Amino acid sequence: MLGFPLQTVREHHCTLRRLLLSLSLVLTATSALAASPSLQLTGVEGEPRDNILAHVAIGNEPCELASWRERAMQRNARRNADTALRALGYYSPTLTTRLTRTSDCWTLDMQVATGPRVTVSEVQMTVTGPAENDPAFREALANPVLKAGDPLRHDRYEQMRNTLSRLAADRGYFDSQMVEHRLEVDVPRQQAVVVLHLESGPRYRFGDVTLEQDVLHPELAQRFIPFAPGDPYDSRQLINLQQSLNSSGYYGNVRISSEPDPQTRRVAVAATTTARAKHGYLAGIGFSTDIGPRLRLGYENRRVNRRGHRYSFEMEASPVRSGAGFNYEIPIEPNREKVTFSAGYRDEETDTSDSERYRLGVAHQLELKSNWIATTSLEFEREYFTVADIRDRTDLLMPGFELARTRGDHPVYPQHGWHLSGKVRFAEQALASSVSFVQFRGRAKLIFPLLGGRVISRADVGVTEADELVELPSSVRFFAGGDASVRGYAYESLGPTNDDGDVVGGRHLLTGSVEYDHLFLPSWSAAIFVDGGNAFDTLDTFEAVYGYGVGIRWRSPIGPIRLDVARPSDQRDAFRIHVSMGPDL
Repeated sequence: MLGFPLQTVREHHCTLRRLLLSLSLVLTATSALAASPSLQLTGVEGEPRDNILAHVAIGNEPCELASWRERAMQRNARRNADTALRALGYYSPTLTTRLTRTSDCWTLDMQVATGPRVTVSEVQMTVTGPAENDPAFREALANPVLKAGDPLRHDRYEQMRNTLSRLAADRGYFDSQMVEHRLEVDVPRQQAVVVLHLESGPRYRFGDVTLEQDVLHPELAQRFIPFAPGDPYDSRQLINLQQSLNSSGYYGNVRISSEPDPQTRRVAVAATTTARAKHGYLAGIGFSTDIGPRLRLGYENRRVNRRGHRYSFEMEASPVRSGAGFNYEIPIEPNREKVTFSAGYRDEETDTSDSERYRLGVAHQLELKSNWIATTSLEFEREYFTVADIRDRTDLLMPGFELARTRGDHPVYPQHGWHLSGKVRFAEQALASSVSFVQFRGRAKLIFPLLGGRVISRADVGVTEADELVELPSSVRFFAGGDASVRGYAYESLGPTNDDGDVVGGRHLLTGSVEYDHLFLPSWSAAIFVDGGNAFDTLDTFEAVYGYGVGIRWRSPIGPIRLDVARPSDQRDAFRIHVSMGPDL
């Protein structure tokens, strides 16, 4: 017979009790995680249902609910549901609750009858003081988010109140007061009156502006400032100042601070900057089905001197297109006006033409008050080209003028946006050119949301007036087909042909596209599209071809990457794969 000391038996007994207690706690915790109270709503759908679910929280209640706690919980649930419905204008709801216990926990059943909805009978939204004649306030007063006859919503009442307060702060009425703000609800009549009265007080003005920087001459740097001391205060001008300094390329970090002075009613502004690195280097690789794999190398000197001059050099190499370019930029009005001198070389070999081009140019670029970019240019090009086995050389001195503007709500994946540009250029034999012509090229793009996705549409138009097409170099002729033209066809494979069937390009161009894409993951979207158009010589010879397809897009860290599969309408290929990169606008 075996025996154990009494102390040992006690120790084992205590250990066993601790193990059983620990196991009991684990099982209790697991049970608590597995079961929790739930809320079941009946009689209500849509936004009222969603708002009740957002306000009535019972998930933290224990499954073992005491009777006294049960009554308090149901009372709180009805009160919170009533608050949720009042926020949407339902002031006379009927709420009935019943608790149903289950084997695991319990469910709160709530029967909801919303009753009639309060409507707004009158909106008294007024501004007194100097802001009464402020255009921004006039617009806000003319377009309130709650109007007479609208269903009452508390959030829109708060939005109207916040709009007046925010406008006052943004427009420099720092002494403004909301002297009256109330929402009067007549429950028996189911009507509400909105009363908002802002007393603006005087409008502050900009005071002294301090710009701390050591990159440009002070007189040149001061041109970044879009306002002067004494101008009416507007917070958008501070945003414009910061954006101008950031986008100039001269500064790496910009901080704007402002300080209103109630005594002088002036706002002192201080801008602190740090210089961006003087030298910049570029090395990148890319790929598209138009030109194949591409290697890019570049260098930029961002500040040659304190007058803001800078220059850059870039070269690229690919199986279809290779070349190099040099640009020297002289700012006149930072971020708004500049003169650029440029030189470049490009060698391009496509299925339809070969071109070797040397270029010198000067351009004056100006951002107009309407935010359109106007560019006046003068370029000289010498081109050696081969089209349909005919080789020639041209010299062209081409004055040109272009207007362009781009607007979008996001730099990578815009939901709303558009681009529009048009350029005219010409050459004249009497002015150091081999041939005479006048040419217009226009591009348009529009993006807007639809059914949870986006519609992306584009159009490309080209018109040339010239005596003989055969005298025009390949860079002046129009071709269609490719990733950014008519998908389903090879790059620049479409256009008028000669007697041998070789594509020789056309005087005119008309292409367009409609595409719909929809996100199915945060960075991935699927697309369907149809492209159409062609290059042609005369309207009676225009014959549009089409490409239909599907695609997938990836919002990569370096920008959108697109993979498309397109089928041509003339069935010359079963389908064609297109890979492209670059922004949507």
